[in-house]
Amino acid sequence: MSRFLQLLMLCVACLGMIPTASASWGAFVSTGAATGIGNPSCALVTTGHVVCAVRTGKAALMVDELNGSAWNGWKTLAMTISSDPSCASDGGGKVICAATATTGNLQVSIFNGTTWSTPATVTASLFSGPSCAEYILGEVLCAARNSNGGIAWSLFNGATWSAFANLATTAVSAPSCTSDDASGVICSIFTLKGSTLVNRFAGGGWKGFLNVGGIAGGEPDCAALNSGGKVICFAKAYNSGIYGTLFNGSTWALTDWSAYGGIGGTVNDNASCTSQVTGEVVCGVIAVTDAAFYGNVYNGISWSGWVKVGGSGVGTPSCAPLGTGRVVCLVISATNKLSSVVGP
Repeated sequence: MSRFLQLLMLCVACLGMIPTASASWGAFVSTGAATGIGNPSCALVTTGHVVCAVRTGKAALMVDELNGSAWNGWKTLAMTISSDPSCASDGGGKVICAATATTGNLQVSIFNGTTWSTPATVTASLFSGPSCAEYILGEVLCAARNSNGGIAWSLFNGATWSAFANLATTAVSAPSCTSDDASGVICSIFTLKGSTLVNRFAGGGWKGFLNVGGIAGGEPDCAALNSGGKVICFAKAYNSGIYGTLFNGSTWALTDWSAYGGIGGTVNDNASCTSQVTGEVVCGVIAVTDAAFYGNVYNGISWSGWVKVGGSGVGTPSCAPLGTGRVVCLVISATNKLSSVVGP
């Protein structure tokens, strides 16, 4: 049993075991009267500056920015989309937000730190929402499930998008992709019988799918530790708990991934996890039991355990680093209103 798995198993705790909010999380803040549907997506622009996107009830994309301590206000972009968005920093002060169009193409808008670009369409035949992640400075990779159960992907080089290419596999979920902060992107998907497949894009090509096992449902979530290429991918199991598997940043081999280990919880959907400082990951979830937001921190050695922060939500929140050692998590409520909380 790997050291990571041992620590995960030692830290298994249900959400209800820590009922009071941690003092290091702030209060929930309303982002305004606008409403959204599905799961939002947020990404870092520069220190203290984060943008978020969410689908509207009219199949458009709505965006907002947190600059310092205040939200700027939701703005609707001229997109006609059928999926939740995925937003990713390019590492150079820009954020790319993408979603699958009603036509199956990819629709994209880029935030340059001040304004959003006119939405552009990238020709594709997508069968799920995309997941986008920084590849190297100024470049972003987006991937989605295609109609054949494979993975369709395109790379934005800062100016143009490559033609969508396809990886043959048997995906039953949309992918989750993250930068590994070592000039690569790691993507995770669920395949037949709930197993997890992972693949890494580096050096201009894919390294090949690895089956890390597990029995998962819904959609995966992957996050970098910003430390030596390490990445953790999370899954919601049949018992509604969250499980994780760690890539140690070494060679691309199955032995470099830990077995899945449980970190507890009884959740609506998967966790949203992001790195706040080097070697650490913060995760946020919405509990089945009371619809509240809970947070958990992995410090590179152990998990803090789930802490009830409060609020009320549905689905999966979106957590993004602020570049200050803290993160902001955006939550959508049962009435489709959006609120945020900063911590820990």
